[in-house]
Amino acid sequence: MAWTDYIDDYCERTEPGLLAEPLNALSNVAFLVAALALWLAVRRTAPARPGSLYALAVLLALIGLGSGAFHTVATGWAQFLDVFFIAVFIHVYVVCFLHWFYGVRWTPAWLGAPAFAAFNALMGMITGGEGSASYLPALIGLAAFTIALSASRDRALVRYRIWFGAATATFALSLLLRSVDLSVCPTFTPGTHFLWHTLNACVLYLVGRAAVVRAREV
Repeated sequence: MAWTDYIDDYCERTEPGLLAEPLNALSNVAFLVAALALWLAVRRTAPARPGSLYALAVLLALIGLGSGAFHTVATGWAQFLDVFFIAVFIHVYVVCFLHWFYGVRWTPAWLGAPAFAAFNALMGMITGGEGSASYLPALIGLAAFTIALSASRDRALVRYRIWFGAATATFALSLLLRSVDLSVCPTFTPGTHFLWHTLNACVLYLVGRAAVVRAREV
């Protein structure tokens, strides 16, 4: 697919044009609101303001901008930005999770990124890695984080199972809504992809805010 190829993957889009997906485009504001809220939460982190947590807020904003570009111009390069910033956020968050929740030093914690990339590639070979299936590794990862925290002997960690349990459940619902977008077209012409954006913004804020709260403890 060329960078400038027109892409029509969603129920709401019925023709080319910047305003052909109004709900899908506008719902990306949720990512920007979540990014601002996370940034302000990091600013209140004392005594330090960890750069890694600011990075999560910036990446969250970039997800909104990348997705917003894709759902307006609907071209190959915009689709790349859409998935690229999501992938970067996920891999950076794996590193932050290992460091802030389990005290792994930054250098070895960065090994978590290629480890997740390998898991993602393996899942892609199993599922085909197309459409909503490409997000199954992220769902499994969230569930694994929840289980690991729940099983911890450290009571300070166990309480975060609520944060990650809520994030896992919300992400599962958002993934379902993403999956049925085209199926509901005959009865609900806007589709459900805009709800995927809205709920995803909540998920990313939840996990980001959990890291901020944890950083205040360590």
